[in-house]
Amino acid sequence: MSILPPAERRSVVLVTAYAALSLLLLVIGERIPATWLRGTGAVLFAPFDRAAAQFDRMATSWTETAALHERIARLEVENARLRLMAAETPRLRAQLGLPAWRGLALKPVEVLALGGGDPMPDAATLSAGRNAGVQVGDAVLTSDGLIGRVTEVWPELSRATLLTDANQAVACEVETTGVHGILKFVAAPRPRLVLSAVAIADTVRVGELVVTSDLSLRYPRGVPVGTVARIDRDATGLMQEIEIAPAARLARLRHAFVAPGPRPPADGIPRPKLEFEPQRVRGEKPPVARADRDTTGGTR
Repeated sequence: MSILPPAERRSVVLVTAYAALSLLLLVIGERIPATWLRGTGAVLFAPFDRAAAQFDRMATSWTETAALHERIARLEVENARLRLMAAETPRLRAQLGLPAWRGLALKPVEVLALGGGDPMPDAATLSAGRNAGVQVGDAVLTSDGLIGRVTEVWPELSRATLLTDANQAVACEVETTGVHGILKFVAAPRPRLVLSAVAIADTVRVGELVVTSDLSLRYPRGVPVGTVARIDRDATGLMQEIEIAPAARLARLRHAFVAPGPRPPADGIPRPKLEFEPQRVRGEKPPVARADRDTTGGTR
């Protein structure tokens, strides 16, 4: 009969068993296949891993659901405010005697060819013409933004002059601040779109969106043109010269939309001319006809 109490006897037995197991593992541990042990462990602990992963997903879903509910609530409040403003805007414009906003009637067209500008195309041949309702002066845009306007129309085709044509000018404004300027293409010392006639005192920041202005005689208001890429001073040092990164990829046009430009004033009173087209110097030879490049890079 053992002289040790029952609890101590159990402890001695457990310690002896652990010691024997340790000695056994030291002797034959290197001979036990590790792959088999890992596989057995993976099978044994797989239910616990799945339960832990499920718990983690539930906790994450709970947190994301709460955040989504909060965002939905904010968006519903914002949507209600915008609906109220949308209902008030027509009444306010009518009280102020301002013309009502009108949606753009977009006519989809295909860009069949791009005219050979150097180094960027300055014209595009469109797949719709007079028979489809296209008129000279209509604006041409893509889903990204403005690309030019229709300058020639035939029964089945039309030709658009792009923003990269030196004779094009667009009255624009910075969307956030309402700063006005004239957008034009400058070829030297490097080709770029420049927003000129912007006073030094006007605040313009890199990254701001530039859209067509309501002061434009040729383009509907609010069409994206590009974003501010760089801000410098002009040669006089009195005005800002702002480089604009075009919203549309003018060198890779395949499809576009034609939209009518601003309508003449209802009262018949002409508006001030805020856009200009540089006149060709007297005696200058007309440009030589150039081959049109199709959108795949060939000529036609």
